[in-house]
Amino acid sequence: MIARIIDAAVWAPNHLLTEPWRFHVVAGERRDALADAVARWLESTGAAEGAATRMRGKVMRSPVTVFVVQAVASPDETRILEDYAACAAAIQNMLLTAHAAVDASDARTLIAHYSTDRMIGYAGTREYLGVQGDDRIIAMINLGYLREGVEPKQGKRNPPIVQWDWA
Repeated sequence: MIARIIDAAVWAPNHLLTEPWRFHVVAGERRDALADAVARWLESTGAAEGAATRMRGKVMRSPVTVFVVQAVASPDETRILEDYAACAAAIQNMLLTAHAAVDASDARTLIAHYSTDRMIGYAGTREYLGVQGDDRIIAMINLGYLREGVEPKQGKRNPPIVQWDWA
């Protein structure tokens, strides 16, 4: 199912077919390794007490986290922006695919949580994932199943702001 979600991501539109996305899947015991690496980094920076514990809770909240990284291959600002937009479109494809996925073995619906938590900007996270140079982590997609009896948050949406300019 995770492979199917990532396969959907790469169908996102991307100018000049740059395919600027990279995916890092962290699951199982590797979540502990990620949390340990980032906790060590946080402690080395003198982060506030409890920061490492809060971060560990975020890492462990779902069985799978997919980090989406933008590969920055050019110093051209327009290209960087286009590639960022392509990564965002890839993320939307992932979320839509996850939302539509149902595990046939037990009919549970997969939940996908999109996060741009400050952890994506930590040097400890970059180091653990092996993110190099100007490449940047765009988001974390947390994947898992909703616990029985818990309703997913549906969040209120405001009407769209549209300016109609046509004859």
